[in-house]
Parts: sequence; structure tokens; C-alpha cells
Amino acid sequence: MRRMAVAIVLYVGASLLPRIAYADESPDSDPPTPSPSQGEGRGEGPPPSAFVQGVVGHPQEHNLSCESRSATDLAAYWGTVFSEDDFFRRLPKSDNPYRGFLGDVDLPPGTMPPAGYGVYGGPIAANLRSFGLDARSRREWNLEGLKAELAVGRPVIVWATYDMRLPGVEAWTSSDGATSVVVQWQHTFIAVGYDEGGLYLVDAYDGTEKYFTYEAFDPAWAQLGRMAVTADQNPWADQNPWADQNPWADQNPVEGSVEGPATQPGGRMWAATDIDGRRSFVVDGRWWIGPE
Repeated sequence: MRRMAVAIVLYVGASLLPRIAYADESPDSDPPTPSPSQGEGRGEGPPPSAFVQGVVGHPQEHNLSCESRSATDLAAYWGTVFSEDDFFRRLPKSDNPYRGFLGDVDLPPGTMPPAGYGVYGGPIAANLRSFGLDARSRREWNLEGLKAELAVGRPVIVWATYDMRLPGVEAWTSSDGATSVVVQWQHTFIAVGYDEGGLYLVDAYDGTEKYFTYEAFDPAWAQLGRMAVTADQNPWADQNPWADQNPWADQNPVEGSVEGPATQPGGRMWAATDIDGRRSFVVDGRWWIGPE
């Protein structure tokens, strides 16, 4: 019986690992992203230069809302339009920047925890998915991977610092006991192009495009573990009832929303869909529940 109990515990624990690894809101969720040569494909490097046309930047609306601004402009590039405040309101709030926005968004730039700070890639990617994009957060990335995304026309949100400053990293322990690396003046940009000397970045602060050499950018990017968020159009958009309209809107007192039985008290948004004769549920436009 003891051996059987141990086996059951090990099986259950192992079965949970993929699900935990997929939820990229936590600091331990995203493994270091391999370079293109380590992954699938021919292992060929990106071209010497590339530029993504059509990314329009706007100045951030709050002192510490750079991540929401970059995400809003990135989504607009893919044809998904919402306001910066709409995106920010949907972000979880936490004193752990890997789990949600930390602090007061209207405090002065450069404010450090616990008063104010910002948010890291996991919650930003998850929030973009809730708006229908196929977004993924990345850590310990590299310039080759970043260039490869730009070369195929996909802009990338990157975490660095204002003007690529190098103030040095600090450790912050949140109320959940996790210790995170924090950097004063942490800031986001949208990478839109590169050449042999550096990168073209859209600055969330003023919405303008700026050029930084690799020598300036890479050390600033490395301070927060070369963090980034990549995005693409959702391949399930044509089969997702949330992509166009809510089929139950007329039956719900809140127009455009459907609340399933699990919404109390979580406030989750549920929709049922039928694909190839198989019934599934879409939760918050982000998670699919049902047969694979």
C-alpha cells in the first residue's frame, strides 16, 4: 500500500507539471528560450537587417504604465484595438511583478517597490491572450531570437530601462515569499527593426521610434533577464465565438458578456463552442477546456 500511495503521489505531481509550466504568470514558469539554432528548423541566422512596417506608437497615459502602452500598441498592429486603460484594468494587481502590476501606476517614473514599479512579461502575455492574441512571454532570450521574430514581421515587446540606463539590479521579496529582481527605471519598448549596428525601438514613454546600438541595448536588456513578449494572431480566432460576437448576448443582462456557473466569485467569462462535433468551453477568451 505504501508503494502504491507513493506512486500515486508521484503520478499526480508529474501530471501537474505541464499545466504549471504553461501558466506564464509566475517567475518559474517560462524556461529559458532556446536560440533558433537550438530549436527546430534549419538553424540559419536572420538576415542582416529587417524592419516591421505599421507599428504606431503612442505616449503612455500614466507615469508607470509603459507595459500596458506597449501591449496596446502591439495589439493594434495585429488589428486588435482597445484602450490602454482597458488593458491596464484587466491586469492582475500584485506586489510580485511576475504575477501582476506592482504599486501605484501614477507615481513618478523610477519609483521602486512597494510604492510603485510595473509588471513583467507573464501577466502581459496572459492579458494579451485574453484579448484574443497568441502571446507568449520569454526569459533569458537572445538577440538572434529577437531578430528572427522581426525578420518574419512580428514586433516584440522588450523590457529594458529608460535611455538604456544601468542602475544595477536589486532584490525585492513580495508578500508571497518570492524574491524578484527589480531595476530602477525599468521600461518597455516595442522592437520593430534592426540592422548591423543596433535596434529600432518604439518607446512607450513618448510613442516615438528610437535607435539604440547593441552595445547600449543588450546590457540594459540583460538586467531583467532579457525579458520579452512575442505575439501573433490567434490561430483559433475563426473558431472562437469571442472573436466576433457573443451568441448569448441577448440572454444576458450585461450586453456582450456571458457568465458561467463558475463565475461566483471569480467573475470568469465562459462561452461554449462546438468544433468538429466536439463541445469545448472558452474561459475569459484565454483558456480552452474540453476534449483535445
